[in-house]
Amino acid sequence: MLIHSELKGFEKTLIDGGAAMLAGEAVSAADIALYPFLTLVRRAAEKIKAEEDSLGFLPFDQTYPALAAWTRQVEALPGYEKTYPPHWG
Repeated sequence: MLIHSELKGFEKTLIDGGAAMLAGEAVSAADIALYPFLTLVRRAAEKIKAEEDSLGFLPFDQTYPALAAWTRQVEALPGYEKTYPPHWG
């Protein structure tokens, strides 16, 4: 699946770079662009988890541990809660 190839690339970037964010220690356009996409993928996978996880995303923390840690970093940024859709809570 092409999406796994892309996510593995981002996972490798985080691991090899040793930084908190995709392009270093500071938030960049790469982080801002990837986060909503990744969140949508995770939400979709969780919505269908009652069925067999044929997409291979879950458990996300085990499948992509560096990306899972990165999402927690993004979610800890000041002001994040103002950007999160209230109906997703």
